[in-house]
Amino acid sequence: MEEKVFPRPAVAAVLENYVEARLHTDKHKHLREFQKELTQSVAQPVYLAVDPVSGTQYARHDGATLTSDQPFIDFLEKGLAAVM
Repeated sequence: MEEKVFPRPAVAAVLENYVEARLHTDKHKHLREFQKELTQSVAQPVYLAVDPVSGTQYARHDGATLTSDQPFIDFLEKGLAAVM
């Protein structure tokens, strides 16, 4: 999604309101454990809109949506609406 969906104009416009942080769990067991603690899942991709101080999760999107931008945009907008 990072290569195909994020650059699309409608998605990129909403993403401008976010600070991106990635968790790469491929080779690090402790990071997989952190992902499971944070998301209750080891599936990928999982996208979260999270308050960096409190850890409050405002929105979640599981899996890739390559055929339509709208589900991911809805996730992003839900996260923004929760903090505004």
